[in-house]
Amino acid sequence: MVKQLKRLRKLTSAVGVGLALFGTTTVQGQITQVDYNSLTGTEFVSVNSITATSGAGTNYDGIIVIDGVAFGEHFVGQTVSPSGNFDQIGGTPTGNLSLQPGEPGQNIVGLLSPAGAVLSGVGPAGYPVFDAIGEGAVSILFSNDQSEFGFRLTGGHGGNAYVSFFGDDGSVIDSFTLSALPLVGLFGFARDGGVNDIRGISIWNDDLTGIGLTGFRHDVAAVPEPATWAMLLMGFGAAGYAMRRRRGQNSELLQIA
Repeated sequence: MVKQLKRLRKLTSAVGVGLALFGTTTVQGQITQVDYNSLTGTEFVSVNSITATSGAGTNYDGIIVIDGVAFGEHFVGQTVSPSGNFDQIGGTPTGNLSLQPGEPGQNIVGLLSPAGAVLSGVGPAGYPVFDAIGEGAVSILFSNDQSEFGFRLTGGHGGNAYVSFFGDDGSVIDSFTLSALPLVGLFGFARDGGVNDIRGISIWNDDLTGIGLTGFRHDVAAVPEPATWAMLLMGFGAAGYAMRRRRGQNSELLQIA
C-alpha cells in the first residue's frame, strides 16, 4: 500500500535481524502490547500537517517536529547499518536521549499513500530510489515521559517490524517484534503500572515492500519552548553539521509543523 502495486516485488530482503541488536541494558518493568483503541491517551501527532507527496514522497534530511514530537532516523549512541535494502539498528542510546538524522537522502520522507499521509524511513539505497522508501528506520523522541504509545502501520506484506522503547537515560525498557505485518494495522503499547518513563522509540523493519507510519498516539501532552527542543536535539549538532559540510550539502535542520 505504501508503494505502487506494480512494483511490489523486490529481489533482496534483510538478513540477520534481531532484537539483540538493541543491546542488553534494561530497566525494571515491562510494556504490554494492547489494543490501539483501548489506549486512554488523547494526544495525537497529525502527519497531515507536513508536506507529503506520492511517488518517492517528500524528502526530509533533518529532524522533523510535529505537534511537539520529534522524528529522525536514530538516537545518538545507536548504530545504523545496511542489511540488504534495509536499515538495522544496533547499540544502545546514550543518556539524555537525543535524535540524530540519517545521512542526506537516508532519513525520512513524507509519503502520500493510498492510506493517506505517512512517515517512512529511507533505506541505504537513498532517496529517491524506489527500493529505499519505507526500508529505513524511524525514531521518535518525546519532550517528556509517556506511559502509552500507539501507531498505525501501512504497507506491510507479511514481514516484521522491530520496536524498542527507551528511557531518557538510554536504557531499554522493552522491545517487540511485530510479525506477519498486514497492509494496515493498529498497534498499541502501555507501560505496566502506568509508569511514565517512555522517552523514545525506534522502529525498523524487514518487510519486503517497506512500511509507512501514521496515527501516532500518546498520553502526556507537552509543546516545549524552542530552547528546550534545541537542547533535546543536540545529537544533531557538531558531528552531523560537520559531516554535512564535508559533503557540501545543505540539510533541512528543523521543520516545526
